[in-house]
Amino acid sequence: MNQIITLLSDWHLRDPYVAMLKGLLLKAHPDANVIDITHYVDKFNLLQTALLMKSSYTAFPEGTIHLILTNMSLNSTFSPVMLEHKGHYFIGEDNGVFHLMFGQEEVLKGHQLSDAQQNTPDQIQQWIQLISDGAMNAENTKEYLTFKRMFIQESDYNAESQQIEGSIVYIDAFNNAITDIPVKMFKEKGQNRPFTATIHSKGEWKMTRYFDEYRNAENEMYLCGNALGFVEVAVYQSDVAILADLEPGDRIIIQYE
Repeated sequence: MNQIITLLSDWHLRDPYVAMLKGLLLKAHPDANVIDITHYVDKFNLLQTALLMKSSYTAFPEGTIHLILTNMSLNSTFSPVMLEHKGHYFIGEDNGVFHLMFGQEEVLKGHQLSDAQQNTPDQIQQWIQLISDGAMNAENTKEYLTFKRMFIQESDYNAESQQIEGSIVYIDAFNNAITDIPVKMFKEKGQNRPFTATIHSKGEWKMTRYFDEYRNAENEMYLCGNALGFVEVAVYQSDVAILADLEPGDRIIIQYE
C-alpha cells in the first residue's frame, strides 16, 4: 500500500510553501498519497493544531504518517520528533503540541534521528523512509523523553455547580465556532437535562438547545455536535462567529438544571 502522509499547518495557501513541500515529498516518495488536513490554523496556534490533529487522525488507517507543521517553516533548522501513538506516526517540532495532544493520557516516548545535522525537510524525508521501510532502530534513532509540557485551561465539568466550562478554540470556514467541549462530556454529564449555555465574548450570548447535527433551527443560535467530536456553536446558514463577534479564547459555560 502506498504510504499515506497528512499535512497540518498554519502556512495557509497564498504562498507556495505547501506546494513546495509536497513537491519535495513526492520527489523522494513518488508513490506517496499526500493529504491536506488543513493549512488554516491561526498563526502559531498550538491548541488549535492539537485539537484538529487529535480529532482527525483516527479517520486515517494505521500506519499513516502525520506531519505537524505549525510554527515551522520550510527552511527550519529544528530537529523534528517522531511520536508513535495507536499505530500512527506523528512528526513535528516539540513545541508543546505533542503534550497538548496526548500528554494528559500517557507518558510520552518519542524518537529523534541520531544524525540531526540535516535541515528539517531532509529529516522529515528520512523519517518517512525509515517508517515506510520499518527500519527504525537504535543505530539511526535515539529515544526522546523530554517533551515540552504545556498547561492550558481545558474544558472541565464541575460537579458541585453542575456546569461545564470551556472555550472557543477554532472558527471554521463556515464561521461556526468550535469549542473544546467533547460531545461525549456534554452528553454524559448532561443526561438530557435542560441547560443554558452562555458565551462571554464582547457581548453575552445564551443558548438552550442542542442537536446532534447541523440543522435548521429558525435562525436560533444553538449547540450541535460536529465531525471532530466537539460541541460547536452554530446558526443555520449564517456566519455565527461574525454575527456574534466570537473569537478563539471566548469562554463558554454550560449550566445544567
